[in-house]
Amino acid sequence: MFKSGSSMMPRILGGYDPCLDKYAGDYYNRADVQKALHVSDGHRLRNWSICNETIFNRWSDSKESVLPIYKKLIAAGLRIWLYSGDTDGRVPVLSTRYCLSSLGLRITRPWQPWYHQKQVAGWLQEYEGLTFATFRGAGHDVPTFKPSESLSFFSSFLSGKSPPLQRNITLNNV
Repeated sequence: MFKSGSSMMPRILGGYDPCLDKYAGDYYNRADVQKALHVSDGHRLRNWSICNETIFNRWSDSKESVLPIYKKLIAAGLRIWLYSGDTDGRVPVLSTRYCLSSLGLRITRPWQPWYHQKQVAGWLQEYEGLTFATFRGAGHDVPTFKPSESLSFFSSFLSGKSPPLQRNITLNNV
């Protein structure tokens, strides 16, 4: 938990904070935190960073594509929801749409907006066995950029329903 008045307190309480990596680094490199997480004894600290190049340089068991895995999961009857921030520079929406198209899945709901708090939250398309959605104005780590929309989206998934597909505006005395 962040201490009141601490330099660890994020400057932005809602939405994306570009200094988030610094806050996480400061927090995970504290002796008491490393000891509580059983990462170190609290004296010989480990240097935590958001991107651990040691791990990335040794990583060798990645698949070229997850598409065959999606096919197996769909065939097993599992519900799959994929999502992307529409400003994500690492995994562009258009690339994901091209990849999903290559699966040859039947489209059950065409590309259309989905809503959160009466605003367009993004766009989605439903396929047989898979739903793909975008989050308007979100980057790579969607929940960091759009926490409220992410919770709504995840709640829809857990409820077995599509995200809200209508604005649901209530007009009083019109």
